Amino acid sequence: MDRKQARAFEDFVRDSGDRLLRVAVLLTSDQHLAEDIYAEALERLAARWSRVASPAAFCRQVMHNLVIDRIRMQQRRPRELGLYPVHDSSDPRAGDGMSAVELRPALLAALDTLTQHQRAIVVLRYFDDRSEAEVADLLGVSAGTVKSTASRAIARLRADPSLAGLLGCVGSSQ
Repeated sequence: MDRKQARAFEDFVRDSGDRLLRVAVLLTSDQHLAEDIYAEALERLAARWSRVASPAAFCRQVMHNLVIDRIRMQQRRPRELGLYPVHDSSDPRAGDGMSAVELRPALLAALDTLTQHQRAIVVLRYFDDRSEAEVADLLGVSAGTVKSTASRAIARLRADPSLAGLLGCVGSSQ
């Protein structure tokens, strides 16, 4: 990588790094694992920097694939701890109002109830604000699969008692 490419890579990481790390956290529910996956995605991006048309999309795809790979490895070794930690299920609505800090454990626990495929679609579609076509392209599935999977996932999240009333507007544009 020459100096110009290195500068462009550094600019990308500075501009997009926090958002991509948040996506990794939502995909894994584990800050440390997310950091590892994010770092590995950046390593792979750096190695292919000159050939990648959309660095952010490349990183999202790599992170998704790494999470899927880890799940598959754990299925082969069932004695290992699960990928997703058990979250405190206390009521996040305690107190006068709902803050982001109070909502986070409930949201992560609810996301843990989804399959990895559903979770990836929900994170990319609603958190990362991607269109159905973009999510389909990133995950290598059809737009119809994205739409139906997102619909089932949102229905499952709406049924989660810890999120009751909080997700009324999510997914209503489908």
